Amino acid sequence: MQQCRREYSRVDVSWPASIFTSAGFIDGRVKNVSIGGALINCRSLPNLEETFSLTIEIPDYLFPVSAVVKKVRLNVYDSDGDETPASYDLAVQFIDMTSEDRKVFINAIEKAVRTQHIRPVKEETVRPASDRIDNSLLVSVEKLSTSLGRSFKDLLEEALQDLISKYDKGPAEKDRSIRL
Repeated sequence: MQQCRREYSRVDVSWPASIFTSAGFIDGRVKNVSIGGALINCRSLPNLEETFSLTIEIPDYLFPVSAVVKKVRLNVYDSDGDETPASYDLAVQFIDMTSEDRKVFINAIEKAVRTQHIRPVKEETVRPASDRIDNSLLVSVEKLSTSLGRSFKDLLEEALQDLISKYDKGPAEKDRSIRL
């Protein structure tokens, strides 16, 4: 009898994800999650010898959750011919996640557990990141986040506040800027 090595229970989900690498990013879809890791289906792979950044878009949350992860296991699925590329199920362990992102992530997992018995998770195809948010913007913010040692979410919130303050002018200021 094989003993289960997982520390946390998993829940099936279907959440968009992006893996950030030095060469760009890889679109994927999270198939299941636990507090300790995730199983991601993707069409290409990052360097599996290194840790890498992962963002997961959770339904009903404005900002994606970010984490530094490492590969735990890899399943390779051969293509069905020339038209269908190979796909991968990449199991990752969370190495680093901000406490705020961890809270959001745990709440999302708890919600998924509660609703999983009510309605089954619907399989969806991987949607290109360009449909979700501009690719170059994601890469730029992720690089900035890494170099500054700040969370992806914090940087986006700060940028959003800057935009709001820039465009949230009083009536007198709006009139003056229109006349210029």
